[in-house]
Amino acid sequence: MSETKQIAEMASVVAEELFQYLKWKRKVVEDHSWDCVTPEEHGNKNDHPSDCVLYYRDPYDNEMKYINTDLKSYKKNSITKGQIHSALESLSYATNCAGYNPNWQNLYKPEDSHSVHGMLFVYNHCGEYDGNFDEIIRTINEEKVNHLEDTNKIFICSPKKIVELYSIVMDIQVMIGRGHLPEIDDYCFFHPSEILNKNHFDSVYGEPATIETLSSPWIIIKHAKARIREAGFVIYYMKEGQEVDEFVYLLDALSYYQILNDKGSVCIKLVNNNEFGVLNLYTAIEQYFGDLGYSDERIEELKISLVGGTIAKSQPQFSAIEIGLRK
Repeated sequence: MSETKQIAEMASVVAEELFQYLKWKRKVVEDHSWDCVTPEEHGNKNDHPSDCVLYYRDPYDNEMKYINTDLKSYKKNSITKGQIHSALESLSYATNCAGYNPNWQNLYKPEDSHSVHGMLFVYNHCGEYDGNFDEIIRTINEEKVNHLEDTNKIFICSPKKIVELYSIVMDIQVMIGRGHLPEIDDYCFFHPSEILNKNHFDSVYGEPATIETLSSPWIIIKHAKARIREAGFVIYYMKEGQEVDEFVYLLDALSYYQILNDKGSVCIKLVNNNEFGVLNLYTAIEQYFGDLGYSDERIEELKISLVGGTIAKSQPQFSAIEIGLRK
C-alpha cells in the first residue's frame, strides 16, 4: 500500500471507530465507483464514488437511511475552500443519483423503504488544522456547489466535529470500563419526540444516533443499569457553555423530556472545554431548581449528581506505516 493510500485509509479507520458506537452499520462493499445513469444531469460524470456506505434504521419513520460517504484525509494546508467545494459538488451529484440508480442498488442492496443521503467526512490526519471551516462552507449554496434535489441531505463532518465525536466515543469507552455505562447492547440514543417506531428495534436499547443528532446542541444516551450506576441518561453538551442561560435552557428541555424526574441517574458532560463552562452549569442548576422551590441542600445534591464535568479531548493519531501494517 502506497503512503498516499495509507493516509487516505486513516479516515476510514476513524469512521469505523466512531460509527459503531453511534449504532450505525457499514456495507461490506467499499471504495467503489458505480456508473452514472444520467451524466447530463450530474456534471457529465460517467461514474460516482462511494468510499463507504453507512446505514441505520430511523427511529421516527422506520425508514432505512443509507449514508453515501466521501472519506477525506487531509493535512492542514489541504483543507481549502477549493478542495471542500469540489468534494461537495461531486458528493451532491452522487447522492442525487444513488437514490434511483440501479448500479448503486445492485452494489448496496437497500431495503424497499429507504432514502439515501450524503456525508463528507473531513479528517485532518496531522491534527494541526485551526482554520475557519464554517467560512469554507458558508457559500456552498450561493456558489452553486450544492446540487441536492428534493429531500436529499448532505452532512458535513468537519475536523472539529470529528474530534468532538471521537472524544465522546472515547468517553463512552472509559465509562463502560469503569462501570458507569453498560456494554454497547444496553445503551441507545434518546430522541426527544417519543412518537417512535420502537417495535421495529430488536431491543429496548437499539435506537441509533440519527444524522440530525450529530449536529444537535446535545447528544443524549439512554442506558440500562451499569455495574456502579443506575439506569438513566448521559447528556453530552455540544455547545461552548459560555452563558448560564444556555444551561437553563438545557435543564428546561431535559425536564420537558421527563429526564429530570428523580428516577434513575442523570449525568451532564461538556464536550468543549470552556473556563467557565462547569461554573455556568452549577449556576444554572441553582437558578433553575431554586425557582422551582428546591431547598439549598437538595440543590447541592443535584449539583453533585448531575454535573459530570468536561470530557477529555481525544485526537485520533496514526502513522502511514501503522496503517500499512494493519493491512
